[in-house]
Amino acid sequence: MSDKTIKVLLVEDNPIDARLVQEMLAEVKDGGFGLALAEQLSTGLERLAAGGIDLVLLDLSLPDSQGLDTFAKAYAKTPQVPIVLLTNLDDEALELEAVRTGAQDCLVKGQVDSNLLVRAIRFAIERKRAEEERLGADGEEEDVQTSPPGTSTSILEQIVFIFKRGEINLPSPPQITIKFKEMVNKGAGLQQIAFLLQQDVAISSKLISVANSAYYGGLAESKTLGQAVARLGLTTTRQYVDAISNRALYVTRNKKFLEFIEKLWDHSLSCAYASQIVSEVLKLELPDDAFTLGLMHDIGKLVLFQAVGELQRRKKLGKNVDTAELYNTVDTHHNKFGAALLKKWNFSSGYVQIAAYHDNLEQADPISKELLVVHFANLLVKSMGYDQTQQAEIDVEDAESTRLLRLNSRMIAQVKDQVKGRMEEMRKIFA
Repeated sequence: MSDKTIKVLLVEDNPIDARLVQEMLAEVKDGGFGLALAEQLSTGLERLAAGGIDLVLLDLSLPDSQGLDTFAKAYAKTPQVPIVLLTNLDDEALELEAVRTGAQDCLVKGQVDSNLLVRAIRFAIERKRAEEERLGADGEEEDVQTSPPGTSTSILEQIVFIFKRGEINLPSPPQITIKFKEMVNKGAGLQQIAFLLQQDVAISSKLISVANSAYYGGLAESKTLGQAVARLGLTTTRQYVDAISNRALYVTRNKKFLEFIEKLWDHSLSCAYASQIVSEVLKLELPDDAFTLGLMHDIGKLVLFQAVGELQRRKKLGKNVDTAELYNTVDTHHNKFGAALLKKWNFSSGYVQIAAYHDNLEQADPISKELLVVHFANLLVKSMGYDQTQQAEIDVEDAESTRLLRLNSRMIAQVKDQVKGRMEEMRKIFA
């Protein structure tokens, strides 16, 4: 940002809210904001048309407007001026719709302090300027790639560019898994863990279903979460909490990628089971849990496809995106994205290494036992049909990880049978 004063037009009919905004901007030490006030939409549009405004703060609840119609009218007049919406409702659907329509941000009154307001204003202006740099003389959006349209490199450049601009945010790790891990590290008992998990109805009900499944069920039915946790034990409970909470991440609003995301979930879950079963068959003691290592190995693909799906839905990605090249881009670069995300989430170096090298074993140095386990599990479940795309037949027995782990045909068949059984059981539970 330059040092010149940023001229903000506040369209707000509530004098108390207007004064709060004025006081927040007045707190800025460099005095870099000038504020103009309009109490009605019509007055605001006139002031905007007169020029000299850098950004508009627009109240969604003005009496002379109809919700997002307020924004639509104002934005149609001067689309070159960024607009940040103010709302009384903490309504995620409304905020997403507002941003999709073209607003740079949507702030909830009562949840905004001076720092947040200033950051939102400055970021909105910077983002709008970056957006304008991509516009041609005819006002059409230009492709941001430096390579020919449709190549995997150009698609990746577009994705990275839009990530950096803040168009798409990285997902956050499920909070309940973080709390679970913290409690276990502090030595919490089964009842304390059960009390934590009771806060999440979905996890509680599914854990009880797991405890009563054919694989874990005993003579007596587990009717409470405490009984279910006691039957499963801390390790198995944590694995299923990871699985159930991570399942919620595998969503997309772009119907084009819905089937792929579902297959990716099946692949990730089956890889988790295969990793766990292999470690049990070989009696390996790993520094990190094999199940969760397998569950998280392809998180980079999830992030990239969610980003691409959302950007295509919002028509933010270039027009000449070839589906085959897109799949190739994700397959080629998901390792780096996954490793970066797990590092951001503060996962251990073991998880980061597996995300980076689970299908590039020869590039890893050193090659850890857990990497060998997930590398083998990844290939095994693909050979069983748990994959996102049709691939050539995979010879698991000839894989380098199979050789280094000293797995024989009998062991491989045993792992396959158990993975198939676990997946069938989990499909019933998630259904």
